Amino acid sequence: LPPPSILRRTNRITPKKLSSSLCAGVLCLNILVALFSFPVYARTSDDSKLIPFESLSDQAVFEEQSTDNPNQGTVLLDTHPQDLPKIDGKAFILYDALSENFLVGDDCDTPLAPASTTKVLSIILALELLNLDDIITVTRDMYDYIPEGYVVMGLVEGEEITVRDAIYASLMTSANDACSALAFQMGGSKEGFSDLMNKRAAELGCLNTHFTNPFGYSDPDHTTTVHDMALIMQKALEFDFFKEASTTRVYAIDPTNKYSDKRTLNNGNRFISTTTYSYDKYVAGKTGYTDLSGHTIVAAAESDGRTLIGVIFGASVSEIRYSNLIDLFEYGFETYTTTSNDESEYKTATEEVIMQINGKVSEYGLSITDTVLDLQPYITVRATRSVVGYSTSIDLTGAVADPTQSVQILTFPIIRRYSDGTTLLAGHFKATLSREATNANPSNDDKDSGKWIGTIQKVIIVLVLIIIALIALALFIRIQRRRKAMMNRKRTRIL
Repeated sequence: LPPPSILRRTNRITPKKLSSSLCAGVLCLNILVALFSFPVYARTSDDSKLIPFESLSDQAVFEEQSTDNPNQGTVLLDTHPQDLPKIDGKAFILYDALSENFLVGDDCDTPLAPASTTKVLSIILALELLNLDDIITVTRDMYDYIPEGYVVMGLVEGEEITVRDAIYASLMTSANDACSALAFQMGGSKEGFSDLMNKRAAELGCLNTHFTNPFGYSDPDHTTTVHDMALIMQKALEFDFFKEASTTRVYAIDPTNKYSDKRTLNNGNRFISTTTYSYDKYVAGKTGYTDLSGHTIVAAAESDGRTLIGVIFGASVSEIRYSNLIDLFEYGFETYTTTSNDESEYKTATEEVIMQINGKVSEYGLSITDTVLDLQPYITVRATRSVVGYSTSIDLTGAVADPTQSVQILTFPIIRRYSDGTTLLAGHFKATLSREATNANPSNDDKDSGKWIGTIQKVIIVLVLIIIALIALALFIRIQRRRKAMMNRKRTRIL
């Protein structure tokens, strides 16, 4: 046997060794705890896992109104202004085409017979689908269904007329046979063209329009609203030829293959044909009348870069619709102001909201990686309100972020709050939240692969640490046994 002194040197458990063993054990334990403490973002339907936001403002919560809900009805800037001029008619509306705000109105969503204002949509389609110099060869079915007493220019079977002349006749004298000829050229029949009209109306946002003919003869199923007619007129104003034809005082149609004389057209719109109702701000329009509809009118006026569209359905007297519409236009220009919406006004509000959102979501490994300021280009308010000033804010009330989503887009309303407490929607702030240290748009396969690789790595690390711990434990037990054996030998020699 080796000398006892050598045994003592070999098997002695010094304080340094004991300290090292304890540190190794504690380190292994911390690593294991850290591995199994990584946050797991499992998809869950539990609302308690969502991250809520609160508005920075202590003002009343802004309630955004959707313009896409047909059951909601027209949203008016002013519902019942006491200074509004009296309008004779079943329904009316005033629309700012620049800011796309409906300013004032009454029975805006009631379907009514529009009479010949229907032709505005027919002309829109003609300008979109036909060329002005195209030749239309008239067939009997183009005019046979027109009721007796309705205005016509006297087209006959086999007569050739240009699209240009047919549009002038439709808008200036409200010639129903000319409008029908355009319709059949596009749709092949009255029914076919009606389908085209209804489809185009829906595309323009007209949710309560159903047309059954191209020029507006009396039919209980042929209806629209003053709201929808304003949207139709807004589209018509995009065509310079529409404005030119509807404001021309006199136009001559050259002889055709069936008619040897010139046809002279005189504009029947009193805004153009009379001095009594002449209005220097008038841009374009169309009138109509049937026993079912009463007197109808849609028109546009411009002043200082602003375009207003007015619609009146069901006026009791022909002349009063002109004077009423002039009064309505003047009221709109004087009472309301429309200004551009400058992005710089929202810089402070945007910075504050970005800081607030990042502060909320950072503990979940999320952060804002992209923002979009989607503003209304123009905003219309009462002129008296615009001079008292306003504040801007982004309303986070009710919004939540989902910590289980790697990428998500949050949308918040941007509001102007005026000193009188009025709030207006100025646009939307959109923030993209993304998980940190991940690909911006990983595919599902990449996500699944990443999950498997991460899991395998964790399992390997855990196994290695377990093996190290077992080896350390075995060495410790072995040392303890040697120490015990050495102590027993010491007792034997003492005895």
